[in-house]
Amino acid sequence: MERTNNLTPDQTTHFLSTWPRYFATGALLCTSVFFFTESAQWFAVSFTFLYIIFLFDGRPFWLIYGKTGGWANSITAARILGILLLVFFQAALHPYVFLVFGILILVADGLDGYFARKYNTVSDFGDFFDKETDAFFVLAFCVILMKQELLGAWVLLPGLLRYAFVLILYVCRIEHIVLQKSKRRAFVGMWFMGTIMGCFVFPEPLYTATMIFATAMLAYSFMKDLFLMLRVNYHQG
Repeated sequence: MERTNNLTPDQTTHFLSTWPRYFATGALLCTSVFFFTESAQWFAVSFTFLYIIFLFDGRPFWLIYGKTGGWANSITAARILGILLLVFFQAALHPYVFLVFGILILVADGLDGYFARKYNTVSDFGDFFDKETDAFFVLAFCVILMKQELLGAWVLLPGLLRYAFVLILYVCRIEHIVLQKSKRRAFVGMWFMGTIMGCFVFPEPLYTATMIFATAMLAYSFMKDLFLMLRVNYHQG
């Protein structure tokens, strides 16, 4: 299949520089809807509309690899759909269901990257799409943990950390600074996701303590990145 890309670098830069804060703002609004209505269904519905707007706006990037966006983007979209369904039907599901499907969604997180490399469909859009899905996974499962009464409302805070970080970068005008890939960042992210899964099987004292510890690790990681970006900006300025 012949691939055509009529997008200019400015269009790509504009899309990838504006949508992080759009997602961050949307996530805060969707979480506010959930917090005040106490309805996981409304949270899922509102986030569905956010993703529909995102995919509509990003359709030129999606269509480069065909109507389905290529294997990698299709898998990422399937991950989003799975997360939304888990949130929407959370009241009727056993905790073990979240564990099993959560692990499957995390496995699929590795598959989309594999297929992107295999079929040479690696793109900045796909990378951004994948990262936003990871962030949504964390927030959605924090919502589920609260609705399942496994943890209190405080669990929403780590779920919103990434979105708050994006908005802080925008306010500080340092969102353009790109840090090198970090093993620390990857480890903390996977550790936190794994800790979330553990909440569905471990005893309450254990998973509560591990979630508090994982939240502290996540907050530290974001603060360290913020410090590094401020330092880079200072030296550049």
